[in-house]
Order: sequence, then structure tokens, then C-alpha cells
Amino acid sequence: MKSKLLLLLIAAAMLCGCEPMRDRVTHYTYVNATDKTIVVTLYDQNFFTDDWMLEVNPDAKEVFSFVIPPREQYTRTVPRMHMRKKSVAPPFKDIEEAVCITVSNGERVISHLRPYGLFDRYAIIGKECYEETKSTSKAAYLQCIFDDEFFNYGVPVPVDD
Repeated sequence: MKSKLLLLLIAAAMLCGCEPMRDRVTHYTYVNATDKTIVVTLYDQNFFTDDWMLEVNPDAKEVFSFVIPPREQYTRTVPRMHMRKKSVAPPFKDIEEAVCITVSNGERVISHLRPYGLFDRYAIIGKECYEETKSTSKAAYLQCIFDDEFFNYGVPVPVDD
């Protein structure tokens, strides 16, 4: 009787589309398609003191950063996380102290209070940021291309007085 019940539960799970949970690595490749150096920085609090005044928050501390030279790329691997077969880990989920992200090309800066929310916002304005290039049961590979259009939505880089 127990084996019939187990088989029935397995069959029901397969019919429902339920997938087993497993460890999976996510690789994010950021491509700089511009002629300027791009700096991506994560902070422990909001980069600006006020969303309207756009003054730099002197208390914001950098917790992670990477630089992408012109026409180059940077790949970041998010450690294994227990997830469904087709799921991907958010790009900065493993950096717990990261609260805010900025992306700058030296002339314009874009800031967002959620480290992976910036790229969600970019998708909202008409272009999906992450494209899945490959996926297996053990790893997912995604790519984000920074182009001049991306920085059209930024503000001028603040100048220190």
C-alpha cells in the first residue's frame, strides 16, 4: 500500500510540473559595449542621501565593486544555491550587506536601492537586461550588455566640492 501511495505522489508531482530542488551555480557576464570604463559598486546603504536632491551619502560604504574596461566583460559567479532546475540566483544575493548598487561610466551614474532591482528597472524601460545564454541542471549562464542606451537613464556623476 505504501509503495502505491508513493508512486501516486510521484506521478502527481510530475503532472503538476513540480521540479526537484538541487544545488545550482549562476554565472553572470556583464559586457561593456561602450567606449568608456564602467564601474559597478554595491553599498551598505543608499548611495544618495535623498532621491530628489541626489547628494552623495557620506555614510555609504562600498561592500563590493568591479570594473569593466571598454569593449571587455566581467563574469561573476554566484555560489551554489538550493533552487529549482530552471531558477537562477539573483546576481548579488550572496553579498548580504549590499543594499544599494550604482553603475557608472564616468559621466553618468545610475543608482538603485536594491542591488538586482536596477536591472529589473532597465527591463521595465523597454529592454530586458539579462539574456540566458546557456542552462543546465547544475548551472545557469546569463549575460547583461551595458550600452549607451543604458546610461541615458542615469544622472550626471556627482562632483566633490
